[in-house]
Amino acid sequence: MARTGTGRKMFLAGVKRNTKLYLKSKIGMLGIGIILFFLLMAIFAGDLAPNDPVFGTNVAAPYSIPSWATIFPQYQGLAVTSYPVAPTGFQSQSDLSPWTFKAGQNGTYTLQLQPKVPSPPNDFLPRNPTGSLLVNATRVRSNGTSTTNKYLPGGQALFSMTQSFQWTIHKAPSAFVINATLDPVKMTNVSAVYINFMISTPRSNFTMSTVKTYVLISQVKFVPSQIGGWRRIFIPSGLLPSSGIPAFANRAYPASVVFTGNGTYTFTMQIQAVPTGANPSVSVRIASVSFKVLGSAFGLLGSDDAGRDVWSELVWGSRISLLIGVLSGIGAVGLGTLLGIVAGYLGGLWDEGIGRVTDFFLVLPFLPLLIILTFILSQNSFLLKTVYTWIILLFTALSWPTITKIIRSQVLSVKERAYVEASRAVGGGTAHILRKHILPNVTGLVYSQVALSVSGFILLEAALDFLTVSLYPVDVTTWGLMLTKALPDATANSAAGYVWWWFLPPGVAIAVLSLAFVLVGFALDSIFNPRLRAR
Repeated sequence: MARTGTGRKMFLAGVKRNTKLYLKSKIGMLGIGIILFFLLMAIFAGDLAPNDPVFGTNVAAPYSIPSWATIFPQYQGLAVTSYPVAPTGFQSQSDLSPWTFKAGQNGTYTLQLQPKVPSPPNDFLPRNPTGSLLVNATRVRSNGTSTTNKYLPGGQALFSMTQSFQWTIHKAPSAFVINATLDPVKMTNVSAVYINFMISTPRSNFTMSTVKTYVLISQVKFVPSQIGGWRRIFIPSGLLPSSGIPAFANRAYPASVVFTGNGTYTFTMQIQAVPTGANPSVSVRIASVSFKVLGSAFGLLGSDDAGRDVWSELVWGSRISLLIGVLSGIGAVGLGTLLGIVAGYLGGLWDEGIGRVTDFFLVLPFLPLLIILTFILSQNSFLLKTVYTWIILLFTALSWPTITKIIRSQVLSVKERAYVEASRAVGGGTAHILRKHILPNVTGLVYSQVALSVSGFILLEAALDFLTVSLYPVDVTTWGLMLTKALPDATANSAAGYVWWWFLPPGVAIAVLSLAFVLVGFALDSIFNPRLRAR
């Protein structure tokens, strides 16, 4: 018991001494700080980057620069992506205040807030909806079909909701997107219901003196047989040239037609019905309506070729790099340490056998073999479900030989020292010598090797993603995959400015995180290696 207590005290004293030495190491603390930064980024990815990094297309216009880049002369005056008509659930009266509601000619309407959204039969509801608005619209007297615009389908306007917003930038945005989630609940004396969207320009600015209203045909039509069930309406402005509206015909950027100057614009959603009898009425439940301007600048790191948020891709990609890098480092060093101790201390046939196997793995063409194995892995749908485990096992299985050689050489040196011979002479067994003398002398080397190897595995994982097909399911993004996707535009697309905001962040992140583990490894090595310790 006394020996056990003394050993514990010595161990704790050693930990305390080494901790103080590490805290004095500037490069070591810098490395820890960088690692903690990326670790917190990975843990709180959902809060830091709410946009989907894979399926969140059209979050911004393709190739949008970062918002902060507009401070540079070549990017000044560019429109920033924003939600003039923000998506919101209809839960309270305050949610209705931005809107102006209006009934059609000879019509009436009622509004009913529904704080809880019933479970939909599909996935068309917006994320975390907070409520819906039930609209009941009726035309008191029917005088046949009538429209207010020649580009609207035939029918009668029963209800409209309008919201105004300010456009303060002289330059037109790259594009705009309309989103709405609706549920047609009831139709009476109606053969079809159309959902129309319109944008009206300012009443006066430098380029026009009258209001112009542009009808954005969504081609969304509901018939009585479609009652019940949420429907999502998604209208990107890029589809408008094919809508048959002369104003947008043969125009690559319809947004430049609508946004001709700064001022107050109005956005309108209209419910239009084709009556079959007197007093046509429609009931529609609305979960969300939004109008998003896709400017040429967006967020912290801009957007990629599909309008995805590059910041979200970077944040979510940190999880893969840390997971595979750290676990592979622990696995490879752990296996290499075990085999190195066995080979170095036991010697004989153990040393000979482990040495031959180690030499065999060392002469294998490491990267080509790894590419072939990971490609085979990516073609198997069953193995792909547990791809993280298999990647870590592959890295571990092919990376332990170097660690084994290092640990073996250290053990060979330690076991010949006088105090080890003395312990053996007084009857110390193998387990006692390993626990008391061998392990304490290789522990520092193990710690530093783990830290140093993690940086290599982070680079290796990114390199595999860059050189081969994606190793992961389609809903996963990685830093290496970001570089792969950005490469064609980074080398050839001069119109997009070589997308520096797309390929630089993952490259810098890989380099900085790898450097952080190298700094930690050097700091640990200087503590546990007397030759490197500062005097």
